[in-house]
Amino acid sequence: MLYKPSFLISFFFLVFALFSSCGKHDNPVPVTGINYKVLDIENNPRYENLRTIGGSAILETGVVCTGFNCNGVAIYRQKNDGAVDDFKAYDRTCTYEANACAMEIDKNWPYVLVCPCCGSEFNMEGGYMEKGPAKYPLREFNCDFYNGDLRLY
Repeated sequence: MLYKPSFLISFFFLVFALFSSCGKHDNPVPVTGINYKVLDIENNPRYENLRTIGGSAILETGVVCTGFNCNGVAIYRQKNDGAVDDFKAYDRTCTYEANACAMEIDKNWPYVLVCPCCGSEFNMEGGYMEKGPAKYPLREFNCDFYNGDLRLY
């Protein structure tokens, strides 16, 4: 049985529309840029918590606005190899209420960011949501760790 060309075109258009619509429900936190360097992070007293694996800290930039709505950046130490991928950095904006408030590091679990507005919890080891109502992962920034300096971009 042969199908009419108009049927085939309609079929392929429908399939394309279905697959292309999957990306329409995007993370409400837009991708933002950052270009910041923390010099000598290993000896900087502000970042003492980042000297051990599993430690975390909020990036202290002074007057520089970082993250969506200037909510800031959370840094997590995942390894201690002296390698470029020792650290992870995340926008502190909750992916549930992007315009509400900045997430905070959990006092008992330093690898967890908690949203004080909605209660969502995010795991910084993997960047995923542990507890909702948020449905999207954290926005992650690229990091390079080289010669004791941490560069976020």
